[in-house]
Parts: sequence; structure tokens; C-alpha cells
Amino acid sequence: MNDPTRAVTDAELETYDRDGVVVLRDICPLDWVDEFRVVLDGVFNRETDVGREGLVTGASRAGSRVDVAERVRQMMENHDVSTLATEPNRVPVGRNIVETDACSWHAGLRDMHVNGPLPPIVAALTRSERVNLYSDQLFMKEPGSSVRTPWHQDKPYWLLQGTKVAVCWVPVDEVTMESGVMGYVAGSHRWGKVFKPNDFVTLKGTFKLPGLSFDGLDELPAIDDHPEDFDIRRYEAGPGDVIVHHWMTLHGSLGNTSADRLRRAASVRFAGEDVTFYKRASSPEPFRNTVGLQDGDDLDGAERFPRVWPR
Repeated sequence: MNDPTRAVTDAELETYDRDGVVVLRDICPLDWVDEFRVVLDGVFNRETDVGREGLVTGASRAGSRVDVAERVRQMMENHDVSTLATEPNRVPVGRNIVETDACSWHAGLRDMHVNGPLPPIVAALTRSERVNLYSDQLFMKEPGSSVRTPWHQDKPYWLLQGTKVAVCWVPVDEVTMESGVMGYVAGSHRWGKVFKPNDFVTLKGTFKLPGLSFDGLDELPAIDDHPEDFDIRRYEAGPGDVIVHHWMTLHGSLGNTSADRLRRAASVRFAGEDVTFYKRASSPEPFRNTVGLQDGDDLDGAERFPRVWPR
């Protein structure tokens, strides 16, 4: 077991409740971060034929993998560049790997989520007696990849219902404004709106996949067009830090425009005690048709979602 190096403070808990996001400095043991970095590199640099099939059919049991930089480069020939998810006037170079649901097939990664410092952190912030692991997403932005992660909200993507869903963003490198810092719209978790999911290759587009429905979802506000209208927080972070946000909080990241700085991080998603399974019509999760749960079922009913707290 790897416990946090310290407890979540009352001030941090208050910040999370108020803003929907909190930065927890120096809370993860650095030896755990070192091991985590090695595991992430093993996922990013492996030979693979895993593609987007899971997102298209919903039948995948092995997650999905996309080089977003490559997709954006391909789209530049036939699309208005200003609509694509890249920093202005930049052509992405290198890789921008997004690996979804790797913990479903990588036992070592799954063990680090289950037995590492994150479960007690989530239990404290969500005031939950019970916490389950939901899924993960891994990110590698190589120097110059410059692909932004557009503003989005996690709720429409996930097969969950409830209020105590928390996301731990765990960097294993020093993340700066130039290398792809994370940004959040403070307080947006209290707006009471669920927004259409972004497709992550355009700044404002959504998925065009069979079987999905976005009926009743709200249009995302024009945050980049009118940033002065929103309380935007951008947080530089590094090894040992964790940024935790509520799943209703709008967030995104800048592209890696640095010349030599690699930016690797993991988004690890947890469900607190009031959360149940819900086959959300807007969710493109790669495992949406393979879980075996019904709406309203506890997550304990699926091996995919192990209980991680209490230990």
C-alpha cells in the first residue's frame, strides 16, 4: 500500500467544494510517482494495434488509443485550421497519445490506482465511506505537439449517475504553461448544466459516432472567445502533486509548445458512495456494451469497478 504523504486539509476540502477543483501539493510519495512514470512509459511506448474501434462500436474490452496530433495533422488539409484543437498558427509535431481505459488490461497500472495514494484522497474530498475505481485516461504530449485538450465536462462521457465523482489528474513531469498546463472554470460544477461532449480534435465539435444521442444537453459556452466572463484557473504542477476536480467542472489544457519538455499525466476517475451505473446516451466509453450492469446498479456488481476504499 502507498498512502498519501499527508492528510487533505480543511482548507483544501473547502476549496474543492467551492471551486470544483483543488490542487493538492506534495501529497503523493515520490517513489510511487517514479514507479507510476515507468508504468505510463510502458503503455505509451508499446507496440500496439489498438485503435478507435472501441469508441465506434462500444464493444471493446481493451480500451482505445488515439494519437490526437496525427489526427489533427490529417484534418488540417480539409478543415479550417482555426477550428481544430491546436494552438494558433502551429502545426503539431511529435505524438499526442491519449490512451483510454488502460487499467482494464494493464494489471500493474490497475494495482497502482487501487493500492496507491489516490483512494483515501478521494474519500476525504467526497466525504465518502465507500469509493470505487471507475476508469482512467493517460496522456502524453511530446514537445511541440501543441494539441490542446478543449474545454469539456466529464459527466456526459461516463456511464455513471450521482454527485460524488472525482477525477485525480496526476502529473509525472513538471507541467508548465508552455508544456500543457491544466485549466479549470472554477464554480462551473454548480451551474446545474450538462454539456455536449467535445470530440477532442476540434475546439467546439462533438462526436459523430453511431448510437450516441446528445438530446437535452447544453451547448458549451464560448469560454475561449470571452475568457473575461469566466473564473479560469490554470495550475502548473509536478511530481507529487495531484489536481482533483468534480466531474461537473469544465476543464481543458493547453498544448505542449515547449521545445524539449515531455508532458505525461494520468486522469484517474473514482466514484463515491452515492454513485450508480447509468448507461448514458451520450457516453462513448469503449466498454459501454460490455459491463453487464443495469441502470441504478451499484458498481460493486462489475469486476471492472473494484472497491478501493476502505482498503
